[in-house]
Amino acid sequence: MSYARLIGGDRNRLVQSCGSLMGIAAGLLADQQLNDAEIRFLANWLDHHEDISTVWPGDVLCRRVKEVLADGVITGEERAHLVATLQEICGGGSEVSQQRSPVNQLAFDSPRQITFSGFNFCVTGEFVFGPRERVVETITDRGGHVQESITKKLNYLLVGVRGSDEWKRGSYGTKIEKAIEYKRDGVPLYIVREDTWSAALKAA
Repeated sequence: MSYARLIGGDRNRLVQSCGSLMGIAAGLLADQQLNDAEIRFLANWLDHHEDISTVWPGDVLCRRVKEVLADGVITGEERAHLVATLQEICGGGSEVSQQRSPVNQLAFDSPRQITFSGFNFCVTGEFVFGPRERVVETITDRGGHVQESITKKLNYLLVGVRGSDEWKRGSYGTKIEKAIEYKRDGVPLYIVREDTWSAALKAA
């Protein structure tokens, strides 16, 4: 589901919920840490605002929180990834602002649809969706092929919205630069952001 499909009161309510979520995320991250009680508070809030789980990135956050709490044990890795997820949702401070510079945004395409079965993908950056291994598994489960490098056979370069060290310094990163070079030469590939890809998963 997307905001564009919502009308009237439903859309206003969802916008208010998203605004509340951003405020909660910012408050929880005031000390750059998340303790168990704060994670459970977040889980409880999400349970009482189920509409937020119908749109990105609320759907990703809801799933991630449930996964963290599923076995009753919150590991350091799970905690750190959840912190990073919340940072991305609420803006993440100066580093996130830098990685979202207009120069970087010019690289992205907005295809009408993303076809998985039989198509070639390459991934780069860090993902709100989860570890890169999970992103790769999600693509292959839907019949897509994931390759390590940029070639002329590539159909989609998928870019995690948490960016990379290159992005923090204001450059595209080598994979994106290579993909842009191929596109200029007429290779029909798409460079897509994680949120565009995530929305396409529901239709795959």
